[in-house]
Amino acid sequence: MAAAKELARLRLHKQALLLESDLNRLALRAEWEQLRAATAHASDPMVAWRKISPWLPLLAPLAGFLAVRTLRRPGSVLGGVISAVKWIQPLYSLWRRLASRQHREETQKTTTSVSLPRAPAVCHDARR
Repeated sequence: MAAAKELARLRLHKQALLLESDLNRLALRAEWEQLRAATAHASDPMVAWRKISPWLPLLAPLAGFLAVRTLRRPGSVLGGVISAVKWIQPLYSLWRRLASRQHREETQKTTTSVSLPRAPAVCHDARR
């Protein structure tokens, strides 16, 4: 009788373990499906690009507006860089004009201070 009770207890324990195993298997399958769904867009970049690309013409002006707003803030480092870049072209052209004017003045001084003697004009008559 003790052996029959022990055998019944072991059968119940086996069924409990099988049910627990089935529950764990179902939970693992559900987690796997959630993970696959969450990373499906990352596995194929072209799929993500196709989803985003129709929105780009609408988002580009918004991005530009936000960038300009950010750059115009008084303490923005990038705003300072942009304003410095704006001044580079006019200052560079002014520097080039002044440098070319100075170069012209120096060349005029050297050409006027050095005068080469002229050769006497000789008329060669081919008839002689």
